[in-house]
Amino acid sequence: MSAQLIFRMELFKYMRDKKYLIATAVLAIINVCTTVYLVYLIDHIQGFSDNETRFLGIFVLFSTLTVFANFAFMFLYPFHLMSMDYKNDVMAMLVASGVNRNRLFFSKIGATLLWSLAVTFVLVFIPGFIILLKASQSMGMMDIFNNLLKMIDMNHLNIFEMSLTFFNSYLNVLVLISTATILMKGRNLTILVYFALSMMQTVIIGLVELLPISLDFSQTSMSVFSNLLLMLMSIIMTLVSLSIMKRQNL
Repeated sequence: MSAQLIFRMELFKYMRDKKYLIATAVLAIINVCTTVYLVYLIDHIQGFSDNETRFLGIFVLFSTLTVFANFAFMFLYPFHLMSMDYKNDVMAMLVASGVNRNRLFFSKIGATLLWSLAVTFVLVFIPGFIILLKASQSMGMMDIFNNLLKMIDMNHLNIFEMSLTFFNSYLNVLVLISTATILMKGRNLTILVYFALSMMQTVIIGLVELLPISLDFSQTSMSVFSNLLLMLMSIIMTLVSLSIMKRQNL
């Protein structure tokens, strides 16, 4: 079975996972409703009575819980995606049918990355678009972009560097989740193993980064070094995962 076919099979399996699709849809609707009401509050806050003002506390609490729910869902969802085959006893069947374990590993990483980003886009895009539309009505779209560019320039930020760091970090998280899932064969304790691996990686990276700090690297050089180091950790964890997966008795 080719890697492309495994990749498509993984995506098809995610699209058939109705419970999590419903959860994603419910969260997306809550996000839109919360954002729409937030925009309404901004426009009408001055005309609120005392009774309506008391309701704001409840709304702030609800909004805070909604934000936490989104972060928790987006963090935990990849664990579910990675462990589905183990929990449903599909992994053993795939390996027994002759599916290459290396292809299976990289296909699952790629499919999980794409699907997780798609779910994040669904949860964040519409609320973000509503806020941007409201801001554009108040300030004008060109003013928003100019202020954004000024902020980036003042803080000496690089869009490409930020995007690379985000993608590199997220890919590293998925590799760690995959490693923990393989080690625990998809059991519920996988998340604890992930935290242990993440803490170990953080300590190692922190110790290695003392070298460029002592050599007084520039901010750009430090960022490049950190990204390369994180890529190296991802490669090491990938090799560890593949080694365990090849010897794993399913």
